[in-house]
Amino acid sequence: MEQTTVTVMLTCFNRINFTIPCVKSLVEGNKNISFRFIITDDNSTDGTKEALEKLPYSITILSGDGQLFWNGGMSKALETALQAAEKTEYYMLVNDDVAFQAEAIEELVKRHKNGPKEDAVIVGATADSKGKTSYGGVKLLSKHFAKFGLVEPSEEYQECDTFNGNCVLLPKQVFLKAGNVDGTYKHSMSDYDYGMHIRKLGFKIYNSARHVGKCNDNDVSGSWRDTSLSRKERLKKKESPKGLPKKDWYYFIRKNYGFFSALYHSVTPYLRILLKR
Repeated sequence: MEQTTVTVMLTCFNRINFTIPCVKSLVEGNKNISFRFIITDDNSTDGTKEALEKLPYSITILSGDGQLFWNGGMSKALETALQAAEKTEYYMLVNDDVAFQAEAIEELVKRHKNGPKEDAVIVGATADSKGKTSYGGVKLLSKHFAKFGLVEPSEEYQECDTFNGNCVLLPKQVFLKAGNVDGTYKHSMSDYDYGMHIRKLGFKIYNSARHVGKCNDNDVSGSWRDTSLSRKERLKKKESPKGLPKKDWYYFIRKNYGFFSALYHSVTPYLRILLKR
């Protein structure tokens, strides 16, 4: 029986204890899928690249300068995948901190093939250590403001407006039409933007039937949203690449919601910091 072919695209930096188990869990847990990996290693110093090279899988390793962050690394991986035009049925966005359940991707493929639309995207929801949904399909809760809600996994095919990029299965025709992620972003917001771009192209996005793996949500502690930090510390963290940098945030809102919403959302993070909220 011919195996389903999936090209996985991910980026990594100094997380060998996550990256290697993630890659292994995909291959070893989904025997009916033939995986090919395109991985951007952003100049890791913990042996990640060397460990990837030793794995007996089909892996193309791209190199970064240590400053690519999520969007830069993923852009490099997606660009390579688009240029290669691989003979593959699916492409998949993955975050390397997901510990995948056995047969999770086989179930996503089956869900796609049995679904209402053959050119739809299927998003794999993840759960935190307590079993609560941490990432997955996302609904827009407002047409004018950036308010989002996670879509819980269920047997029912529920439409999503966008997604977190932790586990996203894209049929080949969708990926080739959607193209690369927007290179304007440094780190965050890129996955939401990409999902919204796919929806604007007319493709459907559906949730998964169950959690595909474990992945803890980013901790508020130590971030710009941590109210225990000083205003100066919070402002510095907000403007860092992994925070909510003003140029990226304004661009995302302006692009997807319009000028007036962008003005409103540009001010509110600073008000939160000022009011210690």
